Amino acid sequence: MTLGLKTPLASLPSVGDKRKKYFARLGLVTVEDLLFFFPRRYHDLRNFKKISQLIPGEIASVKGRVLAREEKKIPGHRDYLKVAIHDGSGVLYLTYFNQLYLKDVFVVDKEFFINGKAEFYKGQMQMVNPVYEEVRPGRRDWLLPVYALTRGLTLSYIRRLVKFILNNLSAYPRELLPLEKRQELNLSNIRFALASIHFPRSDMDLEKARDYLIFHEFFRLQLGLVFQKESVPDQEKVSADWKPELESIQEFENFLPFTLTSGQKQVMEEIITDISKGKILQRLVQGEVGCGKTAVAIFTLWLFARRKCQGVFLSPTEILAEQHFLNWQEFFLRQGISVALLIGELPAAEKKKIIEELKEGKIKIVIGTHALLSDDVVFQNLKVAVVDEQHKFGVAQREKLKEKGKGVHYLILSATPIPRSVALTFYGTMDFSIMGDLPKGQRQVSTYLVSDREKEVVYQFIKEQLVQGQQGYLVTPAISGNEDIQSAVREYEYLKKRFPDQYIGLIHGGMSRQEQEIVLKQFRQKNIHLLVATTVIESGIDVPEASFIVVDQVERFGLAQLHQLRGRVGRSGQTGYCFLIVYTQAKEILDKLESFLEAETGLEVAEMDLKMRGPGDILGTRQHGIMPLKIGNIVSDLRMLDKARQEAEKIFLQDPELKQPENAAIRDYLSEVKIYGT
Repeated sequence: MTLGLKTPLASLPSVGDKRKKYFARLGLVTVEDLLFFFPRRYHDLRNFKKISQLIPGEIASVKGRVLAREEKKIPGHRDYLKVAIHDGSGVLYLTYFNQLYLKDVFVVDKEFFINGKAEFYKGQMQMVNPVYEEVRPGRRDWLLPVYALTRGLTLSYIRRLVKFILNNLSAYPRELLPLEKRQELNLSNIRFALASIHFPRSDMDLEKARDYLIFHEFFRLQLGLVFQKESVPDQEKVSADWKPELESIQEFENFLPFTLTSGQKQVMEEIITDISKGKILQRLVQGEVGCGKTAVAIFTLWLFARRKCQGVFLSPTEILAEQHFLNWQEFFLRQGISVALLIGELPAAEKKKIIEELKEGKIKIVIGTHALLSDDVVFQNLKVAVVDEQHKFGVAQREKLKEKGKGVHYLILSATPIPRSVALTFYGTMDFSIMGDLPKGQRQVSTYLVSDREKEVVYQFIKEQLVQGQQGYLVTPAISGNEDIQSAVREYEYLKKRFPDQYIGLIHGGMSRQEQEIVLKQFRQKNIHLLVATTVIESGIDVPEASFIVVDQVERFGLAQLHQLRGRVGRSGQTGYCFLIVYTQAKEILDKLESFLEAETGLEVAEMDLKMRGPGDILGTRQHGIMPLKIGNIVSDLRMLDKARQEAEKIFLQDPELKQPENAAIRDYLSEVKIYGT
């Protein structure tokens, strides 16, 4: 039987309608789908332990003979088969749920390789639903693939079916790179890679297969991203007749009550260069908390407003939007540029007036939150959009903002530095700017990890700071709740009784915007000395005099969140203090927090967070979805990601229109996935 890549699995002799449904549960419909359904691990029959050497919690292999078996049928519960095997050093019990047919496999005195997670249960070492392989003489396949399964499909069946496909496939996927280029990159070929990823004959073959397939996956992803970046659609190209001068940076600075840093000026020059080339500005600006990204955003809005164009500044919270508006309103008005604040809690009449004036083009700059994304908000001539703390907004929301104008320039600000590997993959169509220096010099914040049993020491520190006239925050993970979770309301009531002579405030997401702003105003004016809060203060709250922050029940916060919170103190050049109170003794969590103590930059924190939580969590899984990768890992395979990116860029640099014969396969691939020629 001859098979093609698009041959339906249902047409294969052994599949049938029933198994077709089982495969569909795994997202497998065609022969190609199954070929690229890679093993999640391998059962290595060469390396196994003695049963007596097993450690609870580890995934390991053993080799043993069946001593006995027993099937259990419990009414109303799952049936299971219990098998006892021994190897002379000890006994291991295997439990298989809803697989009573295995009693015909585990015959007494037969010898098996077993691979699974060892657990100590009721005084016995056991494995639940482990992988098994019968010991037989003369075998050559010592590395056996282990696939993710669904009910109705077994490992042995999937292995047989994959072998059948590999033996009967008429044509493999087309190579995107010619032989000479693959040799230069030290890559094998698609036929070898697919055969060896499923049934490797050696560790070296497996490594070669993985290298090829990881590169292949990253390369296809980067081809699309680089192509989209290099070839802006005609309808989105803008005229280069407006070429803002670099002198405008100095002109902008003359209006400011402070001096721009070299980092700010560098990013402003990059923005001017983009615009002067006639490019649609698509730039991601990363930098430490407090490095002055907002001034870069205002500069960009100011450039366009002077040409009578409209601009939007989208903030993640109403508090932050209002803070930006209050801080920059006078700057714009002094130059005759109309500016407005549009947030959800505005009175209906005021909101209606702003929306009308945006439509008529009377308002040039609008600062706001999600309210700006409403269908009611229409612009006369929107040309630039700035999004602050972009990972808090969904992809669809950001695209909706860009659709409110034609040829809209786009600037993203990120105070949570995004690791390069994530940025290359999620934001490959954008240019990057990194701001390093801080406007008021290097911030010094001493960070301490404290057990909840030593919380009294922290309270003593707070008292000393307050007596000295210092200000600070105490942050909890919840507004209110039971005794298991530290809450802002409960802590606020306790601290008011503990420090009756001090001014203590409370702020959280359950309060209205007006209530929050009143509290923040009192804090800025030093009428409140200790502010008890939730993570509502995480982004953009700028009170330079605040010198200490206490994060209670720190294990409930992400590392990037903690870095943002730590950035609330030490903003005026004085030494800041950050206390992290931990309520668990779990080694994994303590190790993570110990690492955080040593991290000095946001980029280091972001890399740590990526390794521990994955890209979906860092950028917000709901907004971005999980990375569409089947075999590559943007943490452990960063070297291959870089190689794929460099190769894609080199190809488009040398052959922008992909007219060279050696690039025909790439051109066809991009056309097939609806990127090229559409």
